[in-house]
Amino acid sequence: MRSDTVIVTTLRGAWPCLPALLVASAALCAAATVPVFVVPGVNPIAVLLYAVLAAPFLPALIAVANAAAFDEVATIRSWARALRAHALFGMRHCLVAAGAGELFLAALEVWSRGRPMWMLPSLALTGAATVVTLSGLLAVLPLGVARPGLRGVRLWITALHLVARRPVRFVAVFSLVGLGLWAATSWSASVLLLLPAPVTLVMVAAVWTTKADLAHPQ
Repeated sequence: MRSDTVIVTTLRGAWPCLPALLVASAALCAAATVPVFVVPGVNPIAVLLYAVLAAPFLPALIAVANAAAFDEVATIRSWARALRAHALFGMRHCLVAAGAGELFLAALEVWSRGRPMWMLPSLALTGAATVVTLSGLLAVLPLGVARPGLRGVRLWITALHLVARRPVRFVAVFSLVGLGLWAATSWSASVLLLLPAPVTLVMVAAVWTTKADLAHPQ
C-alpha cells in the first residue's frame, strides 16, 4: 500500500468509525480533565497524572484510527476491547515521555531561580529528551497497538526511525494540537472534545504513510 492510498483509506474509513471515534475522544477528554482540576497548569505532578489517568485511553482511540487506516470498521465494542487490551501498554510508554518531561520541568524550575549557568547542560539534555520521547511516542503507540509482537527497545527504535525519516508529518500532529488549543482558548473549551479524533487520525496517517514510503521508495 502506498502513502497516498493510506491517506485516502484513512479519510474514507473515518466515517464508518465515527461513533467509536467520538466515544473514544470523549472518554480521553474526561480522563484528561482530572489533572486540570487537581493540579492546574503545567507541572511535574500534572504531567504524571496525565500519563497515569489519560494515557490508558489513548491506545484505544489509536486502535479505532488504525482500523480506519486499515479499511476496517471500528465499533464502540471494539474500542472497549482495545481499551482493556492496551491500557497498560499506553500508560507504560507515556510514562517514558512523562518522565523526560518531568525532568525538564524540574530543571527549568531550578534554572528560573537565578538562571545559573551550570544548569544549562541539564536543561538542554532534558529538553532534548522530552522532544525525542514525545516525537517517538507519536509512532510508538500506533505501531504498538497494531503490532503486539513489537515491544521494548525495538519498538522505540522503529518508531524513532519513522519519525526521523519523515519528521514533518509528525510535526503536523503537534501543529494540530496547538491549533486546537488555540481554538479552545479563543472560542470555546468544547472544541477540545473534538480535538483527539482528528489528531489521532493525523498521527496514524503519519505512521503508516511513512512506513509505506519506506516499503515502496520512489
